[in-house]
Amino acid sequence: MKHKLPLFLLLLLIIPLVSAATLKGSIYDENLDLAQDVLVEVNTQPQQKYLAKTGSYSFDLSPGKYTLTAKNDQYVVTENVEILSPAGEYLLDLFLLPDFVEEDELWQETQQELPLETEENPLPLWSWIIAAIVFLALLARIIYTRKKYGSLWTFRKKIKAESKKTLEQHKEELAQEPGYLDQALEIIKKHDGRINQKELRKEMMYLSEAKVSLIVTELEHKGKVEKIKKGRGNVLILK
Repeated sequence: MKHKLPLFLLLLLIIPLVSAATLKGSIYDENLDLAQDVLVEVNTQPQQKYLAKTGSYSFDLSPGKYTLTAKNDQYVVTENVEILSPAGEYLLDLFLLPDFVEEDELWQETQQELPLETEENPLPLWSWIIAAIVFLALLARIIYTRKKYGSLWTFRKKIKAESKKTLEQHKEELAQEPGYLDQALEIIKKHDGRINQKELRKEMMYLSEAKVSLIVTELEHKGKVEKIKKGRGNVLILK
């Protein structure tokens, strides 16, 4: 006599087989090329690790909140992701880009403290003159920075939002705003037709590293500039 399993036991056996969604995506470097040999980790129990040799990754995840980490020998990128459905696919591209250290340094330069006079050691007149000049220079820089980028909180929020955009979103925005290319050319001309890409990034700090890299690639494609590899960076020469 054959025994049939109860229906609820069959469901318990089947559900685990279909309760995982797929999280996948591509990994890009600072030049918006597919990154090689990137270690991708997700904080499941137990933790899952995947070595993306060709710039793509994939994980099967059940519904929940996770932290996804991608790292190579230069950068570490962390993204939070939430899986809402136990089925289907979730696409999340990762960009191995520098953090906001350069932006923070620029802002910190505008917050330098001036030496104060003490009763025991009064400053001579020439020190007050130099302090006044430095103060006016810093004040002018603060006003210029605030006018160009807004508050630090707003600026960091914009940069974070920019870094989360996909490659296609960056391309669409550049197609809608071709003036970005002209701005980059003007900056290069201002530096006598020669500038390294890191310096151009500082001049266009209101844009993300990914978008600046895409602008450089587009200018190179149009024959406007020549990109020369120098050390760990690139030098851009106006043609």
